[in-house]
Amino acid sequence: MFVRTGQVNPLLLLSVVANLALAGAVGYLMLQPKATIDSNPRAGTGEGADKEVNALGRIQPAGGLISVYGIPGDQITALTVKVGDSLAPAQRLGTLSGEKSRALSLETLQAQIGEAESLRKAIEASRDAKLADLEAEAKQATAGIEQDAKAIDAKVLAVEAQKTRYDNDLRRLRSARGEGVKVSQQELDPVIAAIATAEAEKAVALATKEKMLIQKEQSVESIKAKKAALRAETERGLAQVPYASLQAALQLAMQKIKDGELLAPTVGRVVRVLGKTGDTITTLPLLQIADTRKMTVIAEVYETDVGRIRGWLKNEPVSVEVSARALGDKKLILNGTVSSPDKIAPLISKNVLTPLGPREDADRRVVEVEVELDGTATEAAQNFIGLQVTAKFKGK
Repeated sequence: MFVRTGQVNPLLLLSVVANLALAGAVGYLMLQPKATIDSNPRAGTGEGADKEVNALGRIQPAGGLISVYGIPGDQITALTVKVGDSLAPAQRLGTLSGEKSRALSLETLQAQIGEAESLRKAIEASRDAKLADLEAEAKQATAGIEQDAKAIDAKVLAVEAQKTRYDNDLRRLRSARGEGVKVSQQELDPVIAAIATAEAEKAVALATKEKMLIQKEQSVESIKAKKAALRAETERGLAQVPYASLQAALQLAMQKIKDGELLAPTVGRVVRVLGKTGDTITTLPLLQIADTRKMTVIAEVYETDVGRIRGWLKNEPVSVEVSARALGDKKLILNGTVSSPDKIAPLISKNVLTPLGPREDADRRVVEVEVELDGTATEAAQNFIGLQVTAKFKGK
C-alpha cells in the first residue's frame, strides 16, 4: 500500500481509535474494586457471614444410588420394571438368557449326586453283608473249637479218675508186699502200665486242647484281619465316588443361579433403566435403584470453612438451608441438619460441582459434608436426585 506524503490513511486512523477504546475499557475494569463486582457471597468459595457457610451440593438418597448388574455375556430377555416403580427386597426385576442353562447345570449335578449316593449305599451294603458273613464264620469256627475243648476236658477228667484208681491199686499192692504178703511183679506191672497209659493219654489230651486253643486264637485274628481288609477296601471304594466334589459343584451352581437372578437388593424405587430387552450384558449396570425414604445433600464445603462447621458441632447439630432454582418455587427452602462430626469427610479433594458464575472459581479444594434432610424436605427432594443445590450452614 502506497501513501502519499501529507495524506492520512482512514483505515489506519480507524484501527488506532479502536485500540485506544479497548485499552481504556480494560483499564477501567482493572481499576474497579472487587467488592463492587462481587457484592454477594458465592457458594463454595468460603465467603459469607461469620455464622454462615455457603457451599454447593447435590441431592442424593442416604444410601446412594445402587447399581444392579447382570452376568456379562448373557442377554436380557425381559425387564419387568420401569422408572418410578417401587421395589421390595429380592423382587424380580427381569430375566436373563443364561438362567435356563444354569438351571440345567444344577439339575445335572443333582442327578449325579443322586447316582453317587446310590453307589455309596451299594458299597456300604456290600461291606455290611460281607462283615455279617465273617461274623458267622467266626462264630462257627469258635463254636466247634469250644465244643471239642469241652470234650477234651471231660476226657482229661476221666483219665485222671482212672489214673487215681490205678495209683490207689499200686499203693495197696506195694503196702501188702511191705507187710509180707506175696505180690508178684506180674501183678504190679499191669497197674504200672495202666498208670503210664493214663498219664500219656492226659498229656495227649492237654496238648490237643492247647493246639485247639491256638487254632481258635489264630482263627479270631484271621477274622479280624479280614474285617480290617474289608473296611479298607470299602473306604477306598467310597473315596473313588466323587461325592464331596459334586457337593461343592452343586453349591457353586446354586450360587451362580442366585447371582444370575435380577433381584432388587433392597427396598427402593427404580430411578434409571440403562438396559433393554435384547441387549448383551457388559460390565455396565442394567438399572439403578435408590431408597428415597431418606434423602441427603452432599455439600462440597470449602476447605477453609470446614473448621467452623466442626466448631459449631461441638455445641449442637448444625442446621442447613438448601435451595435451588430447579425446585420450582423460588421461596422453597429444604431444611436439613448435620448431626455429628462423622458426617464430615476427613479427605480434602478437588471439587466435582462447578459454580455457574463466570467469575467463580472452577478449581477448588473442598470437603464433603453430609446433610440429612428432614421429612418434608425428603418428600420434596425425592424427584431431584443429582440436582445441584446451594447449602447454607448456620452456626450459633
